[in-house]
Amino acid sequence: MENGVRFLAFFVVISGFLFSLALEASVELQPHRAYYTVTMESRPDPRSSVTDARGTMLIELNKVCDGWTVQQRSETRLYHNDDTVEHIRWGYVTYEAEDGSLFTFNTYRKTNDELIEDIRGRAERKSDLVTVTYQKPEKKTLKLQEGVLFPLQHIKSLLSVAQEGEQIFPRIVFDGSSDEGSSEINTFIGAKKVTAGNPASEAAHQFANQPFWPVRFAVYGAEKTDYEPMYVTTQDLLPNGIIKQYVIDYGGMKIHGVLDRIELLRDGGC
Repeated sequence: MENGVRFLAFFVVISGFLFSLALEASVELQPHRAYYTVTMESRPDPRSSVTDARGTMLIELNKVCDGWTVQQRSETRLYHNDDTVEHIRWGYVTYEAEDGSLFTFNTYRKTNDELIEDIRGRAERKSDLVTVTYQKPEKKTLKLQEGVLFPLQHIKSLLSVAQEGEQIFPRIVFDGSSDEGSSEINTFIGAKKVTAGNPASEAAHQFANQPFWPVRFAVYGAEKTDYEPMYVTTQDLLPNGIIKQYVIDYGGMKIHGVLDRIELLRDGGC
């Protein structure tokens, strides 16, 4: 029974690939630079030494010739019950071709200024085959499942099905954030909402009272058989791809990011 369920999910991904690409054209992403304030959403697991978390996140989406660039930078301080502070910095830079033929990625993570993780490489799509070539942390090549999506292909397709009223959206996605290949992302899309206005939020940014979809992503390793996701994140997602707020649930701790300020960027074009 388990194998049958997993095969069915995989078949949905494969058969939905061309449909997903066709839907992308109906979505227009807004190039932007967004600044978020990050706090701890809830008290962590009692067994955790973390008592608080504070930080910032930057997300920048740029339209360039024949594709898009994405830059994310986060800086978080975790406060522990022994009065120590852990300083975590994370960065993510990608280029994704408009036609889905190429995806380049660079991910790094530092803890207290020590480089913990450095992942670099490129993924190329030829026909139905996606090949990933890693330069770091070690040189290797992976062949990905047929039908795998890159991140912006995924978000455009998700926004398109949200507009059609769909609620369940399972896909296999490669985003370059791991050296283990792709991930299975099961997405639940809630009914479109509008946040009641208040002067404080209206002054913060122009999208404060725009309609959005509450979206829940459960992320699994593509080759894993565990029922529990690696992590779960929820987002208030605008039709143009801008995230109003998000919560990342790591199991023992939840991190909450709220959009404070946004700059709309011009289409870079060619």
